[in-house]
Amino acid sequence: MKTRDLSRLTGARFERNTLHFGRVDPEARTVPASLSSETPVSRWFGNEILVHDAGAVNLTRAADGLPMLWDHDGGQPIGLVENVRLVDGKLRGDLRFSNNPKAKEVFQDVLDGFLKNISIGYSVDRWEETANSEDVRVTGWTLLEASVVSVPSDATVGMYRSFPGENPMTEERNPAGNVGEIPAGPVIELAKITRAHSIAKQAGAAEAIQAERKRITDLDSVFSLGAVRGLAADLVASLRAQAIDGGWSPDQARATLLEALSGESAPLIDYGAVQDRPAATRALPAAPANAPRPLATPRVTEDSLDKFFRGAEEGILVRACIITDKETVRSAREGGMYGKRLSTLAGDFLRLQGVDTARMSDDQIATRAIATRSGAHGQTTADFTYLLANVANKALLMGFDEAPETWATWTRRGQLPDFKTADRINMSGFTGLSEVAEDGEITYGKFTDRKETIKLVQYAKKYRMSRQLLINDDLGGLTQVPRLMGRAANRKIGDVVYALLDSTGPTLTQDSTALWNTATHKNYVAAATAPTVSTLNTAITAMAKQTDPNTSAVLNIRPRYLVVPVALEATARVLMGAVYDPAGSAGTLTPNPFSGRFEVVTDARLDGQTNGATAWYLFADPNLFDTFEVAFLNGVAEPYLRENQPWDGQGVEYVTGIDFGVSALDFRAVHKYRGS
Repeated sequence: MKTRDLSRLTGARFERNTLHFGRVDPEARTVPASLSSETPVSRWFGNEILVHDAGAVNLTRAADGLPMLWDHDGGQPIGLVENVRLVDGKLRGDLRFSNNPKAKEVFQDVLDGFLKNISIGYSVDRWEETANSEDVRVTGWTLLEASVVSVPSDATVGMYRSFPGENPMTEERNPAGNVGEIPAGPVIELAKITRAHSIAKQAGAAEAIQAERKRITDLDSVFSLGAVRGLAADLVASLRAQAIDGGWSPDQARATLLEALSGESAPLIDYGAVQDRPAATRALPAAPANAPRPLATPRVTEDSLDKFFRGAEEGILVRACIITDKETVRSAREGGMYGKRLSTLAGDFLRLQGVDTARMSDDQIATRAIATRSGAHGQTTADFTYLLANVANKALLMGFDEAPETWATWTRRGQLPDFKTADRINMSGFTGLSEVAEDGEITYGKFTDRKETIKLVQYAKKYRMSRQLLINDDLGGLTQVPRLMGRAANRKIGDVVYALLDSTGPTLTQDSTALWNTATHKNYVAAATAPTVSTLNTAITAMAKQTDPNTSAVLNIRPRYLVVPVALEATARVLMGAVYDPAGSAGTLTPNPFSGRFEVVTDARLDGQTNGATAWYLFADPNLFDTFEVAFLNGVAEPYLRENQPWDGQGVEYVTGIDFGVSALDFRAVHKYRGS
């Protein structure tokens, strides 16, 4: 079994696509569906087996209905997946489509048989390896969302699971052509499919070889240009090797060369995609001018330096309690890296580089390890400082994930490609459907120019790793400080989000009126009262009666979240848990119609705002209605750690930060009681 680095598996997000719709109920707009199973799937880390039992699957997000999206786009909600449950080792649920325009369009395609795929998105919480096997069992995972997606290119198999760069796999069917109790269409003859795939593979082999040869030839031309323009020969050789091994296109290689020529630093890690740590490459001696050009460059895929980095990182993370599972701890102990001081690891690194450290002090070893670089332009994966930065980055992300923040519960997540101001068109701004007379003309619907704006802002701080950190074996400075910075990044998002709720809120672009407004928006009550059955009924009624600006049609919006300051948490939870109206008296108790109706969210920031500990709010589901959006640069909702300046021999400076923007999208699906 090949050696694998699974340290980045925890928290990774995946998708699984299925082809299993059951009978469609046009009246109820529901469709039963099979969502996933334990069929092994080939991933970058091995064969993933998603365990389907009550102890493995976290269905917390599906308790009140799982958000259903179009093609995993958080900006296009189309309904809910209800009654999500485990049946005979498979995850099943009932799709219920909403009445928004996109949902109607998708449901009609489902009804007509053109769309048949439902895909789930999930994150990995726990996993375990199987001895002497490529199998990795995911023993803990969280269901995040479900999406209706377009028909895959190979519509003959019964189960599709996708991840960037991977091929779909099939799921076994019973002789009747069904999966479980849900009909799945005609019987598929797998033998014929296999033969067809073999024929296609043979027919395309020659063409694929020719295409690969042309790609390598084009890459040679690109890197020859790079050498002519004055880049160091070892850098060009290293980049060329990575380009061939990584499947880069000539355009990608050209862009990388231009960045190297500019001398600018690049991010240590591409946070936008899950990736394997590339093996350290070694520059090859230049070939004679008259030597034939090879089709590929020989490379060392794993050497002693790679093994050292992998083991050292594992040992540091175990020592710092970032990784605590027994299997990894055992691996670190057996690998001899557990318990080693940072200065000792620095010495090991230098000796692997051929440096004699016998007469060097800890200070000299630390300085030399920090100053040693394998590339001419910034830090590379073959540098000791990359190891330290990678450990710090894992601590940073852990701190971000473990921060006790509540903003993500009731806001929508979005993405922006740059720092320019962007528009957000409101969902309710599309003209309604018109009656069409016999042989009459169907007119075009259109969006009104009713929108809000959102803009990314960079929030960052500097962070420095020094040679003293190595000498003093300062694991706190290496892991605890970045961990706290990760928490601070998440906390900053919460600060910005909750600030929008204070006082009368931001002024909306659509009507130049403050968000919380009694006369125009009818979503604000300046009454000195806490949440009660009576006040909840008033707020729910006002929200349901909000109208579409084009047609004046009632939107019938229903709230999902009751957001209160900590001072009102007990009041809100008693109200949600009471069978009878808590305001009633003995002998005259009436049922509580809102018992268990809303999810209670509390945050201490509300206690310190203008209205003190008295203001409270109702919000609709952000995936179904426009409420508040938190957008991230390219959708990367986590902080980054980037090199800020060249190494100076004494340490290195990093920038830790996060890029996000927050906006109130509309007033119709939000409601506030001032409370004082």
